[in-house]
Amino acid sequence: MERDSFYYKVFRQSMVGLVIADKDLTVFDVNRRMFEYFQVYPREVAGESFGSVFWCGRKAPGSMGCRECKAAEKCSVLKTARNILLDDLPCVYAVTRYPWHSKNRRGVKWFQIGGAKATFMDTSYAVLSFVDITMQKRQEELLRRKLHLDQPTGFMNKQSLLAGIEKLVSPNVTKCFTLCMIDFDNFKEINDSCGHLVGDKVLQTFAGIARKHIRKCDQVGRFGGEEFVFIFMDADPRQSLRILQRIHNELNEYFKEHIQIPVTFSAGVAYVDAVGSLLECADLLLDVDRLLYQAKSKGKSRAVSALGEFAF
Repeated sequence: MERDSFYYKVFRQSMVGLVIADKDLTVFDVNRRMFEYFQVYPREVAGESFGSVFWCGRKAPGSMGCRECKAAEKCSVLKTARNILLDDLPCVYAVTRYPWHSKNRRGVKWFQIGGAKATFMDTSYAVLSFVDITMQKRQEELLRRKLHLDQPTGFMNKQSLLAGIEKLVSPNVTKCFTLCMIDFDNFKEINDSCGHLVGDKVLQTFAGIARKHIRKCDQVGRFGGEEFVFIFMDADPRQSLRILQRIHNELNEYFKEHIQIPVTFSAGVAYVDAVGSLLECADLLLDVDRLLYQAKSKGKSRAVSALGEFAF
């Protein structure tokens, strides 16, 4: 292609990333936009592999080209180029995830890839077009996460919580855990006396304190109203109760000077061992709910488990 031709100028200045390559992803030419996607200056890359030019994160150390790479079978870019050249049909846009890393930077790009076959000097090439949809994918993921979260607290919502418990009690999972259901003791009184904004503040503060004390492997979800469920992985009831006690006491201390009504909660605690996780999710929740009711009836600000009563 003549570099001063009209078509070459269109290629270079296109707002879509364009790569001309053979069936093995050996690059013939790349336009400016494609380099901009990776925030690097354009350079001569003819003869290099696509994975080397754009720092493919799947490229095995020492592999010379994309064809020799162990991840070649899973490479959607290589597959698209070969489909175009072998089938002699234009490729409809397909979405692909592209991990990359250079010496100092790494990341993941999402592209819509399309293309068509072109012949130049009796040699066939795949002209691949790349549309960067990384920001769109990030927004989709953020929205997806929000759909699974309780907005006031940032914990899992009830649907996500139940799905998580269902997985844990399924027969093919052999993990032990402690399930704790808590309920605030005087929440209605706080709302009625201090207003719903204060009630919201209690829940948000509780969420912040809880995050500080739980471990990375633990999970928390809002079961409904002012009821929450903690899942303490690989922890027995004693360990779990100590964590709940720290959360309870810090929360109560935080609001002592601001609210005359004690900000406390009660809890029902049930332990599920690795060989005993044949319970149904609904049965397990009924068990901890029953234990929670016992804690409430014994004076609040306490927990009840198979070990007995535990005062916070």
